Amino acid sequence: MGLFRRTPSEPEPPLGPTPFIAEVLTRIGEQYGGFDAIGPLPPGTGGPGMEVVIHIAGEPDQVRAPSMRGTGIIRTARVFADRTEVYDGYRLLARFDDLTSADVFGPRS
Repeated sequence: MGLFRRTPSEPEPPLGPTPFIAEVLTRIGEQYGGFDAIGPLPPGTGGPGMEVVIHIAGEPDQVRAPSMRGTGIIRTARVFADRTEVYDGYRLLARFDDLTSADVFGPRS
């Protein structure tokens, strides 16, 4: 009798990157690693805007526990009203004047 038995469900497939993140990764020649986060820019980093941290694909660090997903390799995009700057640590990788904060969440309705 299966009145209270739940059938096992399939795990949710991982979500892909947003169109903004996919575009940034395409332009810098990297693959999405499965994780990203967004928040306000910290003080002293160039004005009002957003900081998007993107985990990229690659070989996992062997030191990390198997339960820790991802590679630990990140790129940081600082997104302003007039440009996006992509960093590897403190090193500027690219600046895109046609990707702005309006592109992060898509066009306004």
